[in-house]
Amino acid sequence: MKWLVGVLIVCSSLLSDVIAIASDGDKLSSNVSSNASRSDYYIFIDEKGNTLEILNNSFKDIKGGASSKLVEMLKNKQVSHFVASSLGDKLENSINSNKIKYTIFNGSINTFIEQLVKK
Repeated sequence: MKWLVGVLIVCSSLLSDVIAIASDGDKLSSNVSSNASRSDYYIFIDEKGNTLEILNNSFKDIKGGASSKLVEMLKNKQVSHFVASSLGDKLENSINSNKIKYTIFNGSINTFIEQLVKK
């Protein structure tokens, strides 16, 4: 129930935002990834839940700096909101300092999108 309240709060602030979701797979049925900077894919949607792009994470296997590469990519794609099932301290600080909102969500991407469009 706690995550539902969080999603509803987040969803109420979305207008025409680009939302990036860290994903364990390249399908909407995939789970939101707990490895935010090193997830397998990033799925980009709009505030209506429409898929904009599915991107393979090209920096998931680099030795260091995955968090900074992720934030750079989010800024370049003009992402205003990021979703993952957990964030490390370094990534959380970097996202906050770049004024990107984030949501911690456990479950499938489809479930997140369903909650988003119900707002």
